[in-house]
Amino acid sequence: MAMPPVRRRRFWILQIRTRLVFSCGWHISRDGVDVYPWRLKLFITIFGPLARLLRFADLRDQKEACRRIFVSDTNWTLVRGSDLEEGDSEVLPVWSRHVSAPVLASNPTRRTGFAMFMVHALIDDSLIREAPATVSCKSASALSHSRPHEQRSGDVANQA
Repeated sequence: MAMPPVRRRRFWILQIRTRLVFSCGWHISRDGVDVYPWRLKLFITIFGPLARLLRFADLRDQKEACRRIFVSDTNWTLVRGSDLEEGDSEVLPVWSRHVSAPVLASNPTRRTGFAMFMVHALIDDSLIREAPATVSCKSASALSHSRPHEQRSGDVANQA
């Protein structure tokens, strides 16, 4: 009795593009060009050591992790969030490469918008190896510095 022919299945090897998306606060600077508001500097100066003493947070660990991200060869995006607030969902926040950009002056970002931006960073190739600082698209500074077609995510500060 003859054996039936063996059917070979073809396996396609898919090239998986890995993308790592991290989050941190505005206090991280990729290129040292960021200019921080005096309130943020004061907050970090006072509460940074206190948080470390109480073992609540250690900003030195976050700075070291970000330094390693910046020098890695992977496809990464480091989303720098402003003051997060609760509230109804909004469209994606606007962003800039530098914290000192006028579009970020208002500071707040909705938690839902920040989360949506992180998910968006997984598919937006323009955000690979970027460290965007975000702010709510409906904040006063974002509305005063964006054009109508820029109400979605985008580097508004560098487009003006």
